[in-house]
Amino acid sequence: MKSSQHFESLSAGKKSGRNELRLKLRKSDKNVYNLVFEGMNPLDMNRINRLSPYKVWTEDERNYLIETNRGHIFVIGFMDDYSIWTTGAYQFTINNRTNYPSPLDMKLRETILLLIEAFFAANPDILLYICETGDGKQAYRSRLFIRWFNSYSNRDAYVLETAEVQDGDTRNFAALIVQKSNPRLKSIIAEFDETISILTDKPEE
Repeated sequence: MKSSQHFESLSAGKKSGRNELRLKLRKSDKNVYNLVFEGMNPLDMNRINRLSPYKVWTEDERNYLIETNRGHIFVIGFMDDYSIWTTGAYQFTINNRTNYPSPLDMKLRETILLLIEAFFAANPDILLYICETGDGKQAYRSRLFIRWFNSYSNRDAYVLETAEVQDGDTRNFAALIVQKSNPRLKSIIAEFDETISILTDKPEE
């Protein structure tokens, strides 16, 4: 996804995956070392399907599929993200697998928000949502996601920080989602804001 490259560019030494990252960790730092090897905890599918208006299933415990009443398949993904933090951060993606135009669907909204809630219940970490830019609809996606998240019944439990970064002719939209109970809340927000500031102020090439 084109837009994610802008965040990865600040940490070239960390972006190339777990193998390279492992080599950079001090073996004595057991807490960080274990976080990298343990990875993301799977979501509670029983609870999700008990509460969700749509059926949810998973292929690999990283990608969660939703089928709407119209037969559209959405894939909600959680990928390791090393663009800002070395551990404990994931990029959250929404992909319309069937590629058919989908009208506003409140059941889909509720299901996606339930998956975010389930993620944080199992992984008290960091989520980054970076809007896909391939079709030029990233501004719409950003507005829609913010509106959906702000309607979430448990919205007050989270901090949602949004950002826009211009790169040439492309506008990139990102959001940081983190629980207010996270003990590193202040530093996480500061690091996100610093990254956005660097990207925003970088000189034209």
